[in-house]
Amino acid sequence: MRKTITAIIAAVTTAMMIGGAGMAAASARPAAATTEHFQEMAASPTSDQANVIVYGAFTAAGVDTQHNNNTDTFNFPGGSFLVTPAITSQHQHLNTATCLLTATLNISYKISRGTGKYAGITGSGHATISDLEITARDSHGACSLSKTLLAQQVFVSGQGPVTLP
Repeated sequence: MRKTITAIIAAVTTAMMIGGAGMAAASARPAAATTEHFQEMAASPTSDQANVIVYGAFTAAGVDTQHNNNTDTFNFPGGSFLVTPAITSQHQHLNTATCLLTATLNISYKISRGTGKYAGITGSGHATISDLEITARDSHGACSLSKTLLAQQVFVSGQGPVTLP
């Protein structure tokens, strides 16, 4: 069943917002927050996963998996963490002549529940999601958002501070 554009974008965006996990140097002092950047790309209207790259204090490639409860898990070599997004603004436009849907969403996100080398990670940030979709037409020839998408590309870019103990 096709998810709504908002749910897809929220999920993808949340996943992408996770901005990363800084690697803290071992010391008696608490770890300082480090700005992490991320980019995410999804090109399948039916998958709940997208490729994500984080960079800043460390660089890693992984997979963002969207869950039905409006959270995402970013999985990287050596561990994972949970990303919880919230849409702060959105704009959508459907060209009824071509059935091209364009959407831009701004989100905020929080990072928590790290495992492995990301255990204890905390963070938050902001991201922008850009979404292009080609919708199917219904039996009357109108663009339909309730039918399976013919094609989709979602690009997410974000940044924010993260802290690892």
